[in-house]
Amino acid sequence: MSMSFATWLGALATLAVYSFLYKPNKIFSFFEHIYVGVGAGYGIVFGYNAIVRQGWEPMLKGKGILIVPMILGVLLFTRFFKSVNWVSRLPLAFLVGLGAALSMKAIESDFLVQIRATMIPWSSLNSILLVLGTVSALAYFFFTFPDNKAVRSTALFGRWFLMAAFGAAFGNAVMGRISLVIGELQFLFKDWIHLIK
Repeated sequence: MSMSFATWLGALATLAVYSFLYKPNKIFSFFEHIYVGVGAGYGIVFGYNAIVRQGWEPMLKGKGILIVPMILGVLLFTRFFKSVNWVSRLPLAFLVGLGAALSMKAIESDFLVQIRATMIPWSSLNSILLVLGTVSALAYFFFTFPDNKAVRSTALFGRWFLMAAFGAAFGNAVMGRISLVIGELQFLFKDWIHLIK
C-alpha cells in the first residue's frame, strides 16, 4: 500500500464517491460538499488572480484603457442593490452585444467550413453517404415544402441518419465515462494498493 497522504486522500475520496452506487449515504454527501466547496474556492481564487494579473497589474504599468472593462465588471454587481440595479443593464447590454457579434463571426467561420466540407466529390461510398445524409437530415427539418412522397422518403432517410449519428455520439460518451472508471480503478489498484503493476 502507498504511504503517500495525497494518494490515501484521493483513494478515500474515490471510494466515498463510488459508495453512492450502493445507496445514498452521509459519506457520499460529505465528499460531495467538499468537492463543490473546493471547486467554488478554486474558481474564486482563479478569478481573483485573473483580475489582478490581466487587469490591475497591466493597468498600473500604463495600460489605462483596461479601466473600462474593470468598471463594466464592477457595474455588474449593482444588480444586488435595489436602488441602482438598473445600472447593471448597461454592462450586460455590452456583453450581449459583444457575444452576438462574436457568434456571428463563429457562424461565418464554422457554418461555412461545414458547408464547404459537405461539398466534396463523390469519389467513394463515404463521401456519397456524407452528402446524402447531410441533405436528407436537412430535409427532415424542412416543414415549408408541400407534403409529397419524395420529401417524406428523404426526410425518413434523414431521420434514420440522425438516429445513427446520435447513437454514435451517445456510444462515444459512454466510452468516455467507462475510460474514466478504468482510470479510477487503475489509480486504486496500481497507485494505492499496488495490486497491479
